Amino acid sequence: MGKPIILLSSVTYAMRGRDLLMRYGKKAYVERVASNGKTGCGYGLYVPKDVDEAEKILKENGIRVLGRSERDGRK
Repeated sequence: MGKPIILLSSVTYAMRGRDLLMRYGKKAYVERVASNGKTGCGYGLYVPKDVDEAEKILKENGIRVLGRSERDGRK
């Protein structure tokens, strides 16, 4: 099973999003993703549980979500 990554427009938004989700009691980790036209700068958030709810929290708090990607679970 892969790791769901929420794609964000910048590393700054990834860090803000991580901090926001932590305030809601959700674990979130800033991850580097392969950069292409869709992923902006190439950063996103790995949220191990409740990724749908995490994405909703981000959007409700003004953090622009570009989409989702799934990455192999291995490091």
